[in-house]
Amino acid sequence: MKKILLVLPCAAVFGLVFTGVFAPVSLFGQSASGKPAEESEKDTDKKEPDNAPIVKVSLYKNGFCFVTREIAPRDWSAPLVLTRSIAPRHGTLWFDSPTMMLRRTTIGEYVTPAPVPAAKKNDAPGYRPEWSTMTDVFEWQQVTVRTKDGAKISGRVVGNQKPLPQEESKETPAYELMDELSAYRSSSMPVRISSSSSVKSHSPFGASFLTLETEDGSFIAIRQADVVEINAKSLYEGDDVPQPPEPKKIKQTREIQTVQSRYPIKETDGPVRMRYLTEGITWSPFYRLDLLEEAGKDGGGKLTVSAAATVINNYCEFEKAEVEFISGFPNLDFASVLSAVAKKLPMSTFLQSLANPSAGTPNYIRNASSGILSQSVLSNSVMSNARPVVQIDKDDEPDAPPSKWSSSGMEDVQYNSVGKLTMNKGDVLYLPIASEKTDFEYVTTWSAPLQGEFAFGEQTPDTNVWSTIRFRNPFDFALTTAPYEIERGGKTLGQSTGSWFGAGELASVKITHALGISCTLSHYESGNRDRIFRVPRAEGLSELRYRYPDVTAELTLVNRTGKDVRMCVDSVFFGELIKADGDPSKTVMSTDRTMNSKNKLVWNVTVPANGKTTLSYTYKVIKDR
Repeated sequence: MKKILLVLPCAAVFGLVFTGVFAPVSLFGQSASGKPAEESEKDTDKKEPDNAPIVKVSLYKNGFCFVTREIAPRDWSAPLVLTRSIAPRHGTLWFDSPTMMLRRTTIGEYVTPAPVPAAKKNDAPGYRPEWSTMTDVFEWQQVTVRTKDGAKISGRVVGNQKPLPQEESKETPAYELMDELSAYRSSSMPVRISSSSSVKSHSPFGASFLTLETEDGSFIAIRQADVVEINAKSLYEGDDVPQPPEPKKIKQTREIQTVQSRYPIKETDGPVRMRYLTEGITWSPFYRLDLLEEAGKDGGGKLTVSAAATVINNYCEFEKAEVEFISGFPNLDFASVLSAVAKKLPMSTFLQSLANPSAGTPNYIRNASSGILSQSVLSNSVMSNARPVVQIDKDDEPDAPPSKWSSSGMEDVQYNSVGKLTMNKGDVLYLPIASEKTDFEYVTTWSAPLQGEFAFGEQTPDTNVWSTIRFRNPFDFALTTAPYEIERGGKTLGQSTGSWFGAGELASVKITHALGISCTLSHYESGNRDRIFRVPRAEGLSELRYRYPDVTAELTLVNRTGKDVRMCVDSVFFGELIKADGDPSKTVMSTDRTMNSKNKLVWNVTVPANGKTTLSYTYKVIKDR
C-alpha cells in the first residue's frame, strides 16, 4: 500500500499532459511533400507547407472573396489529405478538372501521449508565481506543522489535483463534513476527518485549509491562518525514485478533407485548381482629387485622380498570389450558407441554413424584404453602391464613350487585377493602385426637396446646394462607391462620398456647400381640382373615386456670387408630367405604386451673375377621394 501511495502522488505532482502526434492511416497515401500519410498533417503551429496553396484571390468590399488554390502535379492513385481545411460557401466550390472530388471523412488514428516528466531526487520546493496557497507549495511533501496553540502535527500534504488513493470507500456526505467543519471555524484546533474518501479535488475546505494525511491513514484539515511553522521533507529520499509508466497509444477519430480522382490516374498533365467563395479577405477603396489651377471650361481645368485601397487579410496566408478587386452589383444569395463539406458542420445546421440563407447573415447585409442576402452590401460595398439614375427620355451626354463592361459579356461586374501580393493572416496592406490626369469642370448642384405624394405648399429656401466638380473616369476600371478627398495646392478642401462610375463615364463629386446660391421650391394645386378618377370594382360594390388635380412646382434659383454659375438641378415628383420649362430630361424612377409613378426631372442651366432663374413644371396626380 505504501509503495502505491508513492507512485500515485508522483503522477499528481507532475500531471499527464496529452499532446497529439497525429498519424492518419495509410489509406490516404502521401502528401504533396512526398512524406508518408502518417506524417502529412501536423499541428498548424509548426507551419507545415500548404499542399494546396492560394494562387489567386478575388475580393469583394464586404469581406467575401473567391479563393483559388492549386495542387501541384502528383500521383492520384491515392487521395491527398489537405493540410489546410477549407469552408466554401454552398454552391461555389468547383475544380478545373471534372474528375476531381473533395471528400470530408472521419478516420481513426493512434495518438501517443507525451511521456510524463520523471521525478527529481530530493526536489525541494521553490517559489512559483502561480502558487497562492500552502497546498500549492508543499503538495505531496512530508511536513510537520506547528499551530498557534503549540500542537505539532505530521503528515503528507494532500494535493488538490487528484482524488486521494484509498483501499475502501467510506463516503461521508458533504453536509456531515460541513457540519463537522463548522464546529471548528471559531477555534484554532485542526479538523480531523476519519474518512479519506471525502477529501477530493476542490473539496469543501477550499484554499483556506491545509489537509494532511497521517501515518494511520486519516486526514487532518488545518486552517492556514492558524499555521505558525511548517517543516518540510522531500517526498523522495535515497536512490529509489519512482518513474512514471511508459505512455500507451490511444485511439481517437478526427475529420479530414481529401482531394481525390474519381478514376485511378497516375498523374495529371498539370496542376489541379479549385475555386470557392469564402470570407475573411476584403478591400476598401478611396480616392483623391488634386485640382490644378489651369484655365479651362467654366472655370475648371486639370485634376489628378489617384486611387488606393487597403487590403485586410483575416483568412489565411498566401504568397505571390494574384489579387483582384471586384466592383459592380453581383448576386450572392447563399454567401452565408457553409458548404456541407466544411469540417464539423452537422447535417441539421446545413439543412437549416439552406432553407433560410439569411439566418446566419449579419444584419448589415440582410435584406429585410426578401430574407435573402441584401445586395446593398453583397453588391460590393460596405457603403451603399449608389448609382446615378440613367436618363431614358433624352441623351444627356451624346458624345460620352460607352462604358467598359465585363470582359465576359454584358454583366456589370468588373475584375481589376492589382498584381501579385504576399500576406500573412492578420496583415493589413495599404496599396496605391493608379494615378491619372484628366479635365474637370465646376458645376453647382441642387436636388429639390422630395415632396410627399399628396402634400403641397409654399417651401422655405433650401440650403442643400453644393459646389461640385465633374470629370470623366480616366481609368480602365470603375471608380466604386468610396470616399473622395479633394485637394488644391496641398490644401484639403473636403471629403465626399462618390458613387459608382464606370470607365470613361462622367463622375460628379461634391466639394463644399455653395453659400452664394439660394434655391426655393414652391408646390401647389394649379387646376382641375374637381376632376375625378374612377376605379370600378366587383359587382355589388360601388366604384372608387379619387381627385385628379393638376399640380405646379416652381424652382427659384438666386445667384449672389457676382459671376455666372452653371447649375444642375433635379426635382422628383409623383404623377404624370404635363409640361415643363427648360426642356429637362425625364427619368422614371419607379412604378411600384398603385396610382402614381415616381419621376425625376433634371435641368442644366446657367444662372446669371446677381440674377434669378425660375423653372416650373406641371403634372397631374391621383389624390385622395
